[in-house]
Amino acid sequence: MGKYSSHARQAPRPKRGVVHPVMRGIGCLMIVIVPILAYGLSVLLVNYGASQGWPIPPDWRGTPTFHPLLWRLSGVAVILAFLQAQNNLIANVIFAIAITVVIGGVMSVLYGYIYSIFGPPRYGPTDAPPPRVKAKRYKR
Repeated sequence: MGKYSSHARQAPRPKRGVVHPVMRGIGCLMIVIVPILAYGLSVLLVNYGASQGWPIPPDWRGTPTFHPLLWRLSGVAVILAFLQAQNNLIANVIFAIAITVVIGGVMSVLYGYIYSIFGPPRYGPTDAPPPRVKAKRYKR
């Protein structure tokens, strides 16, 4: 036993940074909902863009083609047949990825804004404010 330690047991501190279970559930749902929503929006956007003359590359439109060796793999032929039946699949997937990134970015900005409003204060009661130092410009 050291000179500055005591025998009294301290109560365990509550863990900081533990995410509330509801928030974990919402995040899990968002991982599933956002890509499905993005794919649905991409189907609508690609169809609307094709009718309005948007510059969607011709390689992205139509049904996808697969290498003949892929058709020989066992169990893959059913999946390839399903994918080949989809119209504008490549354009839909590329638009869905872009929409997912945009929705994720918007959600991150909104979350940051809401956290800054309702979150804990920047400095706690034991924190000292940052020093106000004016740095001089370096001259040779």
